[in-house]
Amino acid sequence: MSPSDAPEEGEYIIGRVVEVKDFGANIDLLEFPEHRAFVHISEVASGWVKYIRDFIREGQMVVARVTKVKKGSNIVDASVRQVSGHRKQERIRAWKNEQKASKLLELVSKKSKIKITDLESEIRDSMRDTYGSLYLAFEAVVMDTVSFKKEWKGKWLSDFIDVAIDNVTPPHVMIGGMLDLVSYDVKGAEKIRKALMKPKAVNDDTTLKISSNGSPSYRISIKAPNYKQAEDELKKAVDLVLSTFKSEGGTGSFERS
Repeated sequence: MSPSDAPEEGEYIIGRVVEVKDFGANIDLLEFPEHRAFVHISEVASGWVKYIRDFIREGQMVVARVTKVKKGSNIVDASVRQVSGHRKQERIRAWKNEQKASKLLELVSKKSKIKITDLESEIRDSMRDTYGSLYLAFEAVVMDTVSFKKEWKGKWLSDFIDVAIDNVTPPHVMIGGMLDLVSYDVKGAEKIRKALMKPKAVNDDTTLKISSNGSPSYRISIKAPNYKQAEDELKKAVDLVLSTFKSEGGTGSFERS
C-alpha cells in the first residue's frame, strides 16, 4: 500500500495506540501512514467500559474495523469491539507476513542486482493481484515451483524462487473449539464416543483431532493449509457430531476458542 491509499469503511486495519483519553483512543495506522483512526470508548470493548485503560493503552498494537470515513479528513472512526479474536490474530499475522515479504524482496533485489524500486514496480502489485499479498506469492513458490515458473518471467525469477525456498515454510493454520455433550442415558458414554468418532477429515492435507477435556467437554482441532479449508472442515465435523449425538437423545453445543 502506498501512502496515498486510504482505508475504506468495513476494512480491518492494524495500528498502534498513540494516545488514550477518557472518551476514546487515537491510533496511528501502520499501513496508511498519512491516516489515523479514532476509537470511541463505546467501541473499545463489549459491555460497559468504566476505565478505558483497562482495555486499551498507549503503545498497544490493535486491529480495528473502520466504521466511518470522513470525506476530506485523514482521521477515520473505527471499532476494536467489532473485531473477533480470530480476526485479530489473522490480521496481525498477515501484516507480519507482509513485513517479512518486503525483507525477502530486498534480498531478491540484492541477489539479482536489480534495484528494489524497479523490482517492486515490476512485480509487487501484479503479485498482490494474483495471490492476494506478496507473502502469499512467496508461499506459492514453495507449494508449487513448477506452476510459478510458468506464470512468471524475468531476470529475478530464479533468485525469487531460491529466496522463497530458503526462507518460507509451507503454510498451515490451526483452529478449533470446545464441544459440550450431555446424555442422561445409561449408555450415554457409548453414545458420546459414537458421535465423536463420526467426523473424518475431508481433505488429505487436513488433520482433525478430538480429545477429552474432562466430561462433558471435548476439544476439536483442525490443521489445514488455509483458513477457508479449516473453517469448512471444522463446520462439517461439528455439525456431524452434534446431529449424530442429538439423534441419540443427547444435547450438545459448540464454542470456538
